[in-house]
Amino acid sequence: MSLVFSGVAHPPAKTPRDHPSDLSAGEMLTTQLGGLPIHMEHETASRPIGNCLASWPGQRGELRVMGQITDSNIAQQVKDGSLRGLSLGTDCIQSMSGETLSRAQRELSVCEEGRRNGTWITHIDNHPVHQVAAFSNKRNGACFLFELSACLTLTCDNPYRLASTLKNKTLSRVGKCNG
Repeated sequence: MSLVFSGVAHPPAKTPRDHPSDLSAGEMLTTQLGGLPIHMEHETASRPIGNCLASWPGQRGELRVMGQITDSNIAQQVKDGSLRGLSLGTDCIQSMSGETLSRAQRELSVCEEGRRNGTWITHIDNHPVHQVAAFSNKRNGACFLFELSACLTLTCDNPYRLASTLKNKTLSRVGKCNG
């Protein structure tokens, strides 16, 4: 059993960065995670449990990702909710004075909870599995649900075709992908 998921690999950029591995808004716009391996809890000495299919900038400046998990045991843990966190493995090279010279994405990991706030699997096999609800008294107690993946409020029989479409940015925010 394998599954296809989408989620948030990196939240919107902060200034200043919380950690040297955190990405700027510009870096997120140019980051392509498609083809990177997916590991369990950054265990890169072990065989990958899947691979990233595509990544794209989200509506609020976050870095979104679509991936496939091919390890059936891990896929089951993701489906049952015990593993829904995402963590981006970033390789940072720094000077002797601590200045970051380069940042490169090496892998994405599935975990219980990522270090960065809001990095969750939001959809599994195109079904929403994580939402944020915000209630405000200023809005007369109205509840606003934020679908964390406006790009994936669509149907698609072929996840590879969808990943390719998203990578090429030819799909509108809501629509249909005909495999």
